[in-house]
Parts: sequence; structure tokens; C-alpha cells
Amino acid sequence: MASIFAGGTMLSRILGLVRDMVIGALVLAGSRDAFILAFKLPNMLRDMVGEGALNAAFVPVFSKTLEKDGEEDFRELVSAAMSTMLLVLLVLTVLGSVFAPVLLSGLNALQPVTGGRILSAEDLELITTLARWTFPYLFFIGMAVFAMGPLYTVRHYATPSWSPALLNVALIVSCLALRNVFPDPAYALLFGVWLGGVAQLTVLYIALGRRTGVWRPNFKLTHPGVWSIYALMGPVLLGQAAGEVNKLVDVLFARSLGEGIVSAFYFANRLIQLPLAMFGFAVAVAVLPMLSQAAAHNRVNEIRETLMTGFRQSFFLVCPSLLGLLFFGEPIIRLLFERGDWTPLETALTARALMIYSFGLLAFAWIKVGVTGFFCVGDTKTPVIVASASMILNILLNIAFVRPLGYQGLALATVISYSVNFAALYWLLAMRHGPLWNSAFFTALLRMTVAGAIMTALGYAVYANVAALWPPVSTPALLGAVTALLAASALGYLGSCYLLGVEELRDFAAMLRRKTKKNRP
Repeated sequence: MASIFAGGTMLSRILGLVRDMVIGALVLAGSRDAFILAFKLPNMLRDMVGEGALNAAFVPVFSKTLEKDGEEDFRELVSAAMSTMLLVLLVLTVLGSVFAPVLLSGLNALQPVTGGRILSAEDLELITTLARWTFPYLFFIGMAVFAMGPLYTVRHYATPSWSPALLNVALIVSCLALRNVFPDPAYALLFGVWLGGVAQLTVLYIALGRRTGVWRPNFKLTHPGVWSIYALMGPVLLGQAAGEVNKLVDVLFARSLGEGIVSAFYFANRLIQLPLAMFGFAVAVAVLPMLSQAAAHNRVNEIRETLMTGFRQSFFLVCPSLLGLLFFGEPIIRLLFERGDWTPLETALTARALMIYSFGLLAFAWIKVGVTGFFCVGDTKTPVIVASASMILNILLNIAFVRPLGYQGLALATVISYSVNFAALYWLLAMRHGPLWNSAFFTALLRMTVAGAIMTALGYAVYANVAALWPPVSTPALLGAVTALLAASALGYLGSCYLLGVEELRDFAAMLRRKTKKNRP
């Protein structure tokens, strides 16, 4: 089942990258910026009630009910929870459709702060119209996410794993087929959002009915299990909200700075999220059960050692991505996106944003590991407080940096605020569990850093030589140069880690062997 889930997730990631390539090539920067900004609002709420709330609230309560009270009570609880989600999402969708356009119509109020340009009436009309009609996506995707909870509980992982890919397929098809049908190609993307949202909800609703027997709500809104779900969900939503508000503020400031800036932030963030989703979240998910078991028996030393192991494993996996995006982001962006309506100027804008974001990639990943040190002892408040303080810091730094540094100041503010977030979590963890460092910890980080430096030097040398022999002015030539760069970098990093005796390489190899053995028929 784990391999099915991983396969579906990887399919969605690949299609997401293809979707971004298609949108980047076929939609002009102004229309692309407007769509990204409008879609950000419902997507922000979707992220808040996504995997975090699903795993922290729905699944534990559903699982406990199924195991202790039986299938009939489980179905009753699922139907009651479906009722409350229907009502909550309907209210949020109506409010969002009314007030999101009002919020975005005031974008020009940021001009005195950012020093950017005043948006025209046509720009504001496009943004607000898109915001009004993209917000119903929240209802579709919110109910789809809800349906995943009971399906996970009954150990059906296939449909939840591949269903997110339907949105990417819908956006790709709509962009390719309809961009010339509407007066603005952004409306083709709007159609794709509706199509993808309805498709995801449909397949998950059918799977929910077939696997659990729950087809309709019972409107038992006072069911005690429902209150348990929302009590667990509250702190998670607050913690998620801080990061999502940061992203929203960044996008609002970026749109005020000029055309193409929102796209630069979006595509740079997408490249940052790829290794973060593959590695940062994976390590956090892996260490949480071990931490919880150690905390249940009050084994403080084991908690401390597990956290340090998690930090080391994250560093091992994230270090090459960080250095690769930092030093080689520009040719990667050119290869992926620079075609059609995507201009060299947009490549330069995105590459500069990506370079700054890269400095924060380690902090982004380590925060995921750090919060597990609080969750394992039942402390959900501390990470929320720290994240909220980080959100306030980010907004203040945005205001301070945006005029002297422009859009790069917004990226720098994000990196600083997340770094402070991690530093605070790390210090508080050390105060609670004891020092999270020793000579072996620092030695391991040093060895991996040296391996990363060797990787970067080797990758640069190979790329420069291939580019000299075959100038990367065409897509095939650029593909060859970037492929050689990535291959040399991977071999350089893994080989250097082997020669330097990095223990995490051995653990990584053992994990791959276990997966390969498990997947054999």
C-alpha cells in the first residue's frame, strides 16, 4: 500500500511540473499573475485543511471509533462529519466568493508601502472576477480532502494517492484546448480548476461510498465524535494558518511590484517545494512514530537522539537540492519553462527569487522535523505560537525590505522569518529535551557539507565543458547540458559521502534495498 501511495504522489508531482510548464509557455505573464493570485485564496484554505488536519484530526478519531465501537458507529460518525464539513465549506465558499474580490480590489492600497505600480482598472477586474469564480473550488477540494480520511481509515490508499493528479490533468487540457476560446487565457485555467475540483470530488465520493457504505450526510451535528475532530483540528489549523498567511502576503506585495513578479515567486516556490515535499516531509513522518514511542516511555535520551538523527537525515537529503538550486537554478528554469510566452526576463526574475529561497530550504525542512519534537509529547501550542510570531516577523520584514530590495526583499524576508522560526523551535527543544548537538552531529554535518561542495564543483565543471562543446542555445543542447550536470552532481555527492564515511548514505541505501525487496513480486 505504501508503494501505491508513493507512486500516486509521484504521478501527481510529475503532472504538476508538466502543468506549470504548459501554463508558463502558453499564458502571458499578466494573465498568469492574475490567475495565480486569485487561485491563491481558495488554495490557501485548502492547504490549511489538507494533509495536516487530515492526519491530526480526522484519521485518529475515525480509526479509534472503528476499532472500539465497530463499523456501524464508524459509518454514523463519518456521515455526521460529512454533514458539518458540507455546512462549513458552503459558508466559507459563499463568504469567500463575496469578500475575496473585495480584498483584491484594494491591491492598489499597497502601493505606498511597496513603491510599485498602480494596477489598471482592467487588471483589477480580471483579478477580482477570477477570485470570485475560483473560490467554489474550495468546496469541491474541501469535501475531497474530507473523503480521504475515512478511506485512509479503512486502508484504501489508491484513490486518494492519484486523485490530486486530476486537477493537473484538467488544467493542462483546459490550457491547451481553450486558451484561445476565452477573451483571456486565464479563464481557460478557471474552467480547468472547476473541472479538476469536480473530478477529484467525484472519484473520491464514489470510493468513499463503496469502501465505507457512507453515501449521504445524516446531519447529526452534535455527534460527540465531530466535536473531538474539531478540537484536534483547531491547533493544526492555527499552525498551518501562519505559513499560509505569509505566502498570501508575499503574493499580494509581489502583485503590487509589477507584471511577472507573482509568477517568479510561484515558479521559484514550486521548485523549492519539490525537494521539500520529497524529503523534508518524509523524514518528519518517519521520525514521529519513533519519537511518540520514546515519549510514551519517557525516554528523554532516545527522543534527543531521534531528533538529531532526523536533522542529520534531512540535511543529507536537502543539502544537494539546496546547492543545486542555489548555483544551477538558472539553466534548470530555462530548460523547464523558457518557451512560448515565457521570456528570458521571466527566467532571470525566477532565478533570483529561487536563489534567495534556496538559502531557506534547510530551515523549511528542519522546521518539519522540529515540530515533531513537540507533537510527540502532546504539545501543539508551542509550534503554533512560534509560527505566529514568525508570521508577524515576515510581514514586518516585507514592509522593511520591499522598497530598498524590491521583490528580492520579499524572498529574503521569508528566508529570515523561517530561519528564526527554526532557531526558536530548536532552542525550545533543547530546553525541553536537552542539548541537540554533540561532536558526532557536527562532524556529520561537516562531512555532508564537504560532499556538497565537491558535488557543486564537479557539476559546474561538467556543465561548463558540455556547454563549451555544445552551446545550450537550443532545447536539446540545454537538455544534454543539464542532464550531464545532474548526473555528475548526483555521482559527486554520493561518491563523496561514501569516501567521507557519511552514515546517512548507508541508511539511505538500506532504505532503498528494503523498498526494492518489498516491491518485488
